[in-house]
Amino acid sequence: MEQGGLARWLLIGVAAFILIFFLPRQCNKEEEAQPLLYEPGAVQDPKGKEHLCDLWTSRFHAQVSTRGAALKHFELLTAKYHKHGVGIDLATTPDVPFRQQLRTHWRNPASAPDKDRGKKSMLKGKYWQLDYDLLLWNLVKANGKTCEFRYADDSVELTKAIHTTDRPYELAVEVTIKNLAKEKRLHALTVYSTAWRTNDEVKGKMFRVSPYVTNVECIQKDGSATRLRPTDFTAKKFQKKTEYFVSNAVNLGDWWEPHGEADVAGVSNAYFTQAIVPVSSPVQPVCQMQIEKLGTSGPLAGAMYRARLAYPPVELASGQTRRYEVTTYIGPKERDLLAAAGGGNHHFSELINLGFFSIIAKVLVAFLLGVHNVIPSWGVAIIVLTLTARTLLFPLTIPQIRSTIKMRELKPEIDALNERFKDDQQQKGLAQMELWRKHKVNPLKGCLPQLATMPVWFALYTTLQSAVELYNIPFLWFPDLTEPDPYFILPFVIGGTSFLQQKLMPMAGGDPAQQKMMMYMMPGMFTVFMLFLPSGLGIYMFTNSLLGIAQMQIVEWRVRRGNQPKSDGGGGGQAGQDSDEEQARRVRLRGKRKGKTDDDGSAKRGEAAT
Repeated sequence: MEQGGLARWLLIGVAAFILIFFLPRQCNKEEEAQPLLYEPGAVQDPKGKEHLCDLWTSRFHAQVSTRGAALKHFELLTAKYHKHGVGIDLATTPDVPFRQQLRTHWRNPASAPDKDRGKKSMLKGKYWQLDYDLLLWNLVKANGKTCEFRYADDSVELTKAIHTTDRPYELAVEVTIKNLAKEKRLHALTVYSTAWRTNDEVKGKMFRVSPYVTNVECIQKDGSATRLRPTDFTAKKFQKKTEYFVSNAVNLGDWWEPHGEADVAGVSNAYFTQAIVPVSSPVQPVCQMQIEKLGTSGPLAGAMYRARLAYPPVELASGQTRRYEVTTYIGPKERDLLAAAGGGNHHFSELINLGFFSIIAKVLVAFLLGVHNVIPSWGVAIIVLTLTARTLLFPLTIPQIRSTIKMRELKPEIDALNERFKDDQQQKGLAQMELWRKHKVNPLKGCLPQLATMPVWFALYTTLQSAVELYNIPFLWFPDLTEPDPYFILPFVIGGTSFLQQKLMPMAGGDPAQQKMMMYMMPGMFTVFMLFLPSGLGIYMFTNSLLGIAQMQIVEWRVRRGNQPKSDGGGGGQAGQDSDEEQARRVRLRGKRKGKTDDDGSAKRGEAAT
């Protein structure tokens, strides 16, 4: 019996070992991401010699490859956007030519007529102007400000020029196509904005969203924005597009196309964006978005985020030429730069996602920028912004503080009820409600005005969480206001101020054990939160806590002062707002004190007479 039981447990142990150690490795091996370099059959010459063309401004250094005439590198030169002494490279797909920024693709089978879509005959031969999507171009001009490329074969001549403009982080792109074939040919231009992010990069730390969480975005000419993340591609509320390729109509994912006239197609994270806008063309493009997931494990697992301007098909007769122009902004989401990008004629500013309360957040951002123009310190500007917001919202917090004070005055009676009905929760609740009714206390009355302030604080939180103006900015001992406190000083200071708030104004009513738990739990939670949140947010939270303590003391002082009897019987202060029961209680107390004084006086007079 014992031997059978031992054998059974050994068998269970072996099975558990296989399940725990072997099966997950097999699954991970099956799902491990593989490099995505080329798409089959769509490359003209993937092994051709590559040449690079340099573009320089005071803010960036870009390199354009002859393989695809697309961006291979885009390095930011401004010291503010250096990490560890190296400029940030916003071209995140340097070794994936088929997914590089500003790639131009002349075939779009998804836009072909329905009767031809998906047929191999329309993918190659006389249907399209070109047989390939990735071309090896010839570099014909390179002077540090312009990179000009040319490609020609028996049926087509292409030119593509990429040059800097007089605005920061901006490139202008001009492409032309000429039909050299004897018969009519079709082309459908698409211009791409692409970014690659691994799963580790977009994975947030505890209580903090990663700044590398990326959206694909389409902004219409009316200013409306559509932002999608990988989880959104299971929805069916956008028009679905399928992309086919030369060899076997491989489907690499769905393109989502929101309705409306396209203005901006972009890929953005919290602080940086890569966006393109149409300038001139023979037809109007649409904006389309796609996210390609690559594996679920391994260092290469991640997603390719793509947004593109897709132009409808255009047919060219022999010898005809068409010209297209687009402008791209690749850089930080600084508000003044985005407002000026593209000559100020496009909705680049909408690339800054301020969340649900964006209307309020825009006001807060404008105020923050205005303060910084006067006080050139972002840390001080955050303090001034918090002070101003807290002061303006102070009238809405007064009812909540007064309600807390009143509840605290009733604490002895509430404690007596807790002790009396400790075994009957229902009776305790009824007695507590009767006590509140008797003294005209409504706990919700103080909370409702406080709820009106929540949109402002949510908007302020979002503003500071995504403000690239704070990026890499030092203040006090913080090396970067967008990074957590490296010495963990601020989190514990915030926890201390939160504990002081709880001590000065404890939660009245309810279970004493619950009150004690809240006194220690809330400060502990704030401390843990701030271990990982940006120090700019920590400055706001610390300042907000100090102002909250000061406002509590001011209101409590005024309440105590108002409770003192006034000779003129006026309605000023708190006395004019007290209930009849409260005033009667004070009269009784004064009567008792007076009676006691009279008794003492009579006794003393009797002793003197004796």
